[in-house]
Amino acid sequence: MKKIWLLGAAICLAAILAGCSDKTSGDAGDGTKGLSSYIEPAQLTEEEKNIAALLGLNVEHHIFDFVLDGAAGSLQVNTYELSEGEWKRIVGGGGQAFTDTKGRIALGFDKIAQGLRVAVQSESTNGATSYNLSEAADDFDGMGCATSFLSDRTEIVYDREIPLVVQIITAKNQIASYAVESFSSPEQYAEYEHVYAITVCFSQKTVSEASSEN
Repeated sequence: MKKIWLLGAAICLAAILAGCSDKTSGDAGDGTKGLSSYIEPAQLTEEEKNIAALLGLNVEHHIFDFVLDGAAGSLQVNTYELSEGEWKRIVGGGGQAFTDTKGRIALGFDKIAQGLRVAVQSESTNGATSYNLSEAADDFDGMGCATSFLSDRTEIVYDREIPLVVQIITAKNQIASYAVESFSSPEQYAEYEHVYAITVCFSQKTVSEASSEN
């Protein structure tokens, strides 16, 4: 079943990404109007929402628009697993060249441990990568999960990671809710068996320069 979901998500995200070029807005109405570089939840058109609904997918919170001041050289999407109280990076580190001034990031997943698709698209960039994060993915089938997404426009500061998603997967009956900003305080998740996070980091460095520092 999860393979069908991921295939549907891939088709849906590809269709939605295809129309990303002019979706970003300069005014969020919340005091962030003056930001020259920011990332925010995508503002999907009705047509894009209908595509997702047709495929039976809820992808609205999985897609993010970003605007840059033109000085970026690369971006990097990282996936982490919480291990012994610290975030351990399990996907990422290489980054990709990026010189456009705006674009869209789409994340395709149900439970992150069972598979993840990352797609980035802009005027001159169009690429996607899929990951199988756990060899024992079926072990997560009976577990509950709680997922938090970036919900507000957030300033992009070069070489600073921005958490987009934090997901708790647990066999516990109750799961507390945390904002993605809790990524900076991993000790809050200590009671849960599996916690994952996805971040993005924009840099003025080239891919080779950024990779050499990881």
